Amino acid sequence: MLWQSIRFEWRYYLRQPSFYVTSLLFFLMTFLAASSESIQIGGGGEVLGNGPFSVIRTLVTMLIFSMFLVVNFVGSTAIRNTTFQMEELAYSKPFVVWQYQLGRFLGCYVVVLAVFAFVPLGTLLGSIMPWVDKERFGPTQLHYYANAYLFFAVPTIFVLSATFYAIANKFRSMMAMYLVAVTLFVLYVVSMALSREPEYRQLAAIIDPFGLRTFAEVSRYWTISEKNTLMPEFTGVLLNNRLLWTAIGVGILLAFGGLFGKLTLSRAGGKKSKKAQLVTPDFPLSAIQTAASIPSAWQQFVTRTGFEMRQIFLSAPFIILSLICIFDMVAPLIDPQGLYGTPDWPLTQTMVTLVTDATSLLFVLIVIYYCAEVVWRERSSGMGDIVDSLPVSNMVFWLSKLVAVSLLMTSLYALCMAATLLYQLGSGFTDLDIPQYLVRLGFFSLLPFLMTVVLAFFIQVLSPNKYVGMLGFVIYYAISLVMSSWGFSHNMYQFASTPEAPFSDLNRFGWTLETQSWYLLYWGGLVAVMFVLGFGLYQRGPAQSLRTRFGLLRYQIGKSGLIAAMCGLFVFSAVGSWIFYNTRVLNTYTNAEQQMDLQAEYEKQFKAGQDDPILVATGVEAKVDIFPEQRLIKAEVVQQMRNKFDTPISKMLVNIPDYTQSLEIEVAGGEMAKIAGNSRTAWLNFATPIPAGASVTVTTRIVRQTLGFVDANVDTSLVENGTFINNSELLPVFGYQPGAELQDRHERSKRGLKPVERMFKLEDSKRYSESGFGRGEDFISFNATVSTSEDQMAIAPGYLQQQWVDKGRRYFHYQMDKPIFNFYAFLSARLAVKKEQYKGVSLEIYYHPAHHWNVERMMASMKDSLDYFNDAFGLYQHQQMRIIEFPGYRSFAQSFANTVPYSEQIGFISDLRDEDEIDMPYYVTAHEMAHQWWGHQVGSANVQGSAVIPETLAQYSALRVMEQKYGELKLRKFLKYELDRYLRGRSEEKLEEMPLLRAENQGYIHYRKGSVVMMALKDRIGVKRLDENLKAFLQEFQYKQNPYPTTLDLVRHLKTDLSIADQAFVDDLFVNITLYDLRVMDIKSEPVGKDQLKLTLQIKAAKMTADGKGQETAQPLAEQIEIGAFSADPDEFSKDNKTLYLQKHQIKTGDNTIVITVPAGAAFVGIDPLIKLIDRDAADNVIKI
Repeated sequence: MLWQSIRFEWRYYLRQPSFYVTSLLFFLMTFLAASSESIQIGGGGEVLGNGPFSVIRTLVTMLIFSMFLVVNFVGSTAIRNTTFQMEELAYSKPFVVWQYQLGRFLGCYVVVLAVFAFVPLGTLLGSIMPWVDKERFGPTQLHYYANAYLFFAVPTIFVLSATFYAIANKFRSMMAMYLVAVTLFVLYVVSMALSREPEYRQLAAIIDPFGLRTFAEVSRYWTISEKNTLMPEFTGVLLNNRLLWTAIGVGILLAFGGLFGKLTLSRAGGKKSKKAQLVTPDFPLSAIQTAASIPSAWQQFVTRTGFEMRQIFLSAPFIILSLICIFDMVAPLIDPQGLYGTPDWPLTQTMVTLVTDATSLLFVLIVIYYCAEVVWRERSSGMGDIVDSLPVSNMVFWLSKLVAVSLLMTSLYALCMAATLLYQLGSGFTDLDIPQYLVRLGFFSLLPFLMTVVLAFFIQVLSPNKYVGMLGFVIYYAISLVMSSWGFSHNMYQFASTPEAPFSDLNRFGWTLETQSWYLLYWGGLVAVMFVLGFGLYQRGPAQSLRTRFGLLRYQIGKSGLIAAMCGLFVFSAVGSWIFYNTRVLNTYTNAEQQMDLQAEYEKQFKAGQDDPILVATGVEAKVDIFPEQRLIKAEVVQQMRNKFDTPISKMLVNIPDYTQSLEIEVAGGEMAKIAGNSRTAWLNFATPIPAGASVTVTTRIVRQTLGFVDANVDTSLVENGTFINNSELLPVFGYQPGAELQDRHERSKRGLKPVERMFKLEDSKRYSESGFGRGEDFISFNATVSTSEDQMAIAPGYLQQQWVDKGRRYFHYQMDKPIFNFYAFLSARLAVKKEQYKGVSLEIYYHPAHHWNVERMMASMKDSLDYFNDAFGLYQHQQMRIIEFPGYRSFAQSFANTVPYSEQIGFISDLRDEDEIDMPYYVTAHEMAHQWWGHQVGSANVQGSAVIPETLAQYSALRVMEQKYGELKLRKFLKYELDRYLRGRSEEKLEEMPLLRAENQGYIHYRKGSVVMMALKDRIGVKRLDENLKAFLQEFQYKQNPYPTTLDLVRHLKTDLSIADQAFVDDLFVNITLYDLRVMDIKSEPVGKDQLKLTLQIKAAKMTADGKGQETAQPLAEQIEIGAFSADPDEFSKDNKTLYLQKHQIKTGDNTIVITVPAGAAFVGIDPLIKLIDRDAADNVIKI
């Protein structure tokens, strides 16, 4: 019987179209992902598309969607007898129950496995197609596909099949299974946010039924080389996960799969309910009314809408969806994560983003399901002919259904809004911004979804049944996801799509209200046409072909419908023309492919002249007029410029900034040629070449403004409140710019370009006279007059000499008393200000009045930084330091001379009521203060490692200030994040990881690795020696321009007065890519008296170096490494956690036995517990005693 049941299920589904449709769908999804560059699931960059990482990543990602396969096949098998009313007949056969049930389960399980086998098949065949880029793929290894399928797909599909088989046996309803599937799908996607944080990853890896997070945890720090060659070992967390879920699947099947119970009839075929047994009362004939009033169309509409709403709102699916909406937001609300795990205050802008993120996928599923159910409800229930015969107009039916689904989505948004409002109040945040909720949720987000409802209704009307309609919408949605990669990224091509509409508390809605209104009006015209056509084609009465209904269309819609459709078409065309004029005529629009073509053309045209001499500024006198309401800047900048190169200048390439409306460059003997097309470049030709060493005056007049509105790449530098623009964004840049080159190796190859050289080699001494910020950057004298609206203040580097008001405009004159680097900015905003005098320096913070929480922390950080940096590295060069808040459209802080623009997103809104959190505003402020020494007093040459001197040393300086304030143990949390981000960064490297000495603007190296490296060096040689060496480095190169220092100079100074062993350690940190693998394998504890414990630790240790692709070479290890014991888990960072033991021990390669004696209160012990070394996995360094 067992084998017969399996064979029956297999043969049954081989005759079903669903088997072939789903197989084809899963095959095409992975085939296109492998054979097309438009869709990427597992590969990308230097990771091979058919390597083990890509194959497994593709397969486990598709396993999430396999849940719907399981519902379709396993669910259908489990309830087939009920659906076709065959229970009585089937159950009358003499068979063994467990064999019958198990055979049915295994049969449909095998069918699902067969369908899912098209996933690795599609990936395999896609990788060998003749049109694919062969550089993206390596040799085909069949065991990659087989192992991935066997160890990931087979167990996951088993537990899913067992779960849904048990659900089907319990509820005998496809609806219940689809609801459970949707619920699990949404909850799984939402819960991914939690698994990103280090403290939750291990748990998430264990309990993930699909294995996606499990594999992510195993491969988290894999290098490119490992991703292309290494199959995961089925040990540890991966083995535990697979065994756990296989056991759960077996348990569910045995307990709830009906294997050992009796076969029972469903409720419909069993005993009649009490309701069915009620006696129908008799009514006398006289009680029957023979006449009835005819309700108005409005009454009919209200009645019908109420009916549709009751069908939706009183159903189990609506309750489940409501709970999902709330749960979607629970994780980010309970454990909000900001930078370095520090939460932010629950601003309304954050809450709105949370709601839209939590509901976007859910609303798509609602549109797919509910639009089909509502449109086809009467026909699906067999009541279509009866209901259609009622004297109710088509418009009542059509509109009531649309309104009901629209109210469903509106109510879910209202529910989410209420939940976030309660959360804000419960968190002590009372500055509720109800208008923002209504505009951003109701107008920007909900309205496009309601338009999509009309589209879904229209697709259903065109379809022969609801399932074809659902499939049609899914196909539309899938196409919309890849349209951008096909070149149709403009929002005019993507239904109900609008440009991004970011929000800032400083600038409020800014330009977004106007832009969103035009686009929504544009799509509203098309929706009106769809509404009329859908109404006219709405099927009522006996089934009619689509062709027949089109023949009756004009009759059905009538004259008023025709007028409405024509009006909608007119609005669609007219507004579309207006949008086209603004985005493509007044402004320039390029899609991603066109932008890469422009970059390639720029390089082909001008690369040969990258070493041509250019003029370099030595003095700047600027007059800048900012018109915030018009988002307009008019500037006249007079620069004293010099030819610092050895050859005369006959012409210079001029790179024109975006949004420039007019540009004039006036220089004796110079004339600017016509701008060359979309490249935004032109030649500045000199009648008489400017000799080497000669100086000239260059006057630049420029007007910057966005005319009308744009579809993408909005000018967020120039806004109504919070303008922040630097000189490289405002003024033209001279000479070839390597930063504008196309970086992706594959895209370069397609366009006939050689692999990019990200930076000049470290040993290229002819670049030592060029600044790392660019060939044309040097120290300048600076003087600026800035005007703005009367209600705003304008700020620029320098000291305020004078301010006045003239003709409704406010003027500010700034002058710097000493040379500064040619890197400055202009700001304008309405801000509050806090000022203090500290040791002869004026400390000022300009901030949005509502963002007052962390101003005192920033002020304290500036004071503490001044104290430490003045003592360690030398005196601060200015008498003023200012922090200025700007809108959070950009999330960074940037240090100019005595002026630090600081985004509202990275410190001002941090919620630090929990003192265990990393003090982000304190840290960022200290980092930017450090740039006044590292970056403004000491520059760097235009070669590899140029970012290390300003950024790595600023990281170290900030961490020292934090360490003095919070202690070494608290600093561990920060370093743990830094180490994690470095290891993840190297696993995502697109070209080649470089040693710290040669970092090529790789942020994960010069920021993240740099933090750990410098703190390790401080621990090794001592803070006094390290700071003295850094001070000597600064003094040698202070304000020096020829040559600028390189990392070779830095390392030379770091090695001063160090032993041979310590110098070798410096080389390990800077010259090599050095990694450690330190693990506490076991621990034994013995009491020693009443107050001490004797601990015997078994430690496994290894040291290795890696090349740029991650290939590792073992190195001998014999170093002093810290062993530490703590009163609590150091990952908890609790206030009362104490360091009970921290001493260095000699650790060698291989197995080490360390015996230590610690106080009796020790609860955790570990090697390198405070993260001083680059350990491949610091999670196994500390264990519980």
